[in-house]
Amino acid sequence: MTLNRELTRRNFIVTTAAAGGGMALGFYLPGPQVLAAATDLEGAISGKPWIPPTDGAGAEVNAWLLISPDDTVTIRVAQSEMGEGVFTSMPMIIAEELQCDWSKVKAEYASANRSLQEGGVYKRMSTNGSGAVRRSREYLQQAGASARERLIQAAATEWKVPASSCTAKDSVVTHTATGRT
Repeated sequence: MTLNRELTRRNFIVTTAAAGGGMALGFYLPGPQVLAAATDLEGAISGKPWIPPTDGAGAEVNAWLLISPDDTVTIRVAQSEMGEGVFTSMPMIIAEELQCDWSKVKAEYASANRSLQEGGVYKRMSTNGSGAVRRSREYLQQAGASARERLIQAAATEWKVPASSCTAKDSVVTHTATGRT
């Protein structure tokens, strides 16, 4: 015996939603500040529209972090927060190597578009297997340590002293011999 049930629009929608979870569409409409930052003087789209605009004085030290004039350090996180605590632990790894004051750190999600455009600059952007921190630790430490050394070198160059005579701690680079910061 077979059931010959007529498939109505309502039955189709209910069955599809129950079996597949439905369908979601998302749209992003950038604001005027983002559009202005993504265009050049002639109105053409710039080569890197995925880089968010700063206030003009902020400095991107590397793809992972941005230091603002108010000493806020924005650290980008390339994995999704799914209960592992990556939005805290990953910035902590970079902040520890950078020797920055944790109270000045904020986290934001890294741009998947930028990672694709710049040849996988964020290395691993997938979130699976409870391995986000374990699999990312080494390159996050390298990003923080590299940024710290670049900032120390910049300060040493400005002060005309050897970089080896400078240290970084709590978001401050100090020339050890003179105490200059």
